[in-house]
Amino acid sequence: MEPFRFTGQSITVLALMAAVAIIVAVAAPFGSIALAAAALLALGAVLIKAMLRTREWWPLTAVEGTIAASCLVLMIGGLGVVGYSIVRLGEGWHMTIGWPVAFDEAPRTRHRSTRSVMYTDPELQQKVKDGLQAAGVRYTTTTREGNEYIGWPPEHNETAEAVVEKIVGPSLPNDRNVHFPDAAVQKEFVAWLEKKGIGYEIVKSRGVDHVVWNEGAGNVVREFIGSRSSFDCKGKVAAGKSEPGRC
Repeated sequence: MEPFRFTGQSITVLALMAAVAIIVAVAAPFGSIALAAAALLALGAVLIKAMLRTREWWPLTAVEGTIAASCLVLMIGGLGVVGYSIVRLGEGWHMTIGWPVAFDEAPRTRHRSTRSVMYTDPELQQKVKDGLQAAGVRYTTTTREGNEYIGWPPEHNETAEAVVEKIVGPSLPNDRNVHFPDAAVQKEFVAWLEKKGIGYEIVKSRGVDHVVWNEGAGNVVREFIGSRSSFDCKGKVAAGKSEPGRC
């Protein structure tokens, strides 16, 4: 059997294998890696066959040499794909079925950071949507637990929050604000704060006035209601409408 030599026929076969390796690498990178793995197995089989025949790895027959060289070409293609992918992944790209690609991070960030508001008053809810639309804010609506939430991407936060504050009013501090439906009671509460020397301000939110008091004053609403109940009770006892000890 003739030993392997680079002839016109073997070079043509190698050129064909190189074209196949390039096409597969471009069209289906994972396929190129699979071909490289199969080529490695085939190369090992050829070398083992040659060793069993001649007790040496070389010389190879024309057929064995052509197969071995073709396997090397396919392996080089697969290794090239692996190397390129590693470099891209190191640069922060993401692996897909094809080549690594640089995903746009904006959708994921928008999904995590989208602000949303919900108001039980349908009229107020519609006013907010109309205001956002008039301000050019691209908003979306989602329904959760039967409630409609109005959301917008973070790039519109500043504009959207200004719209909401204009329509709804500023956000109120937790546990430091109250609104009494009875205007007389609210006026009485304000007078009680002044008597106690507790600073406060009146903030209009959602169309009504809220009393917001300074930090560190404690649970002033409970204290106010307690003092008011005590006052009412004393008045009833004085008027003979309630027995002592039953207030």
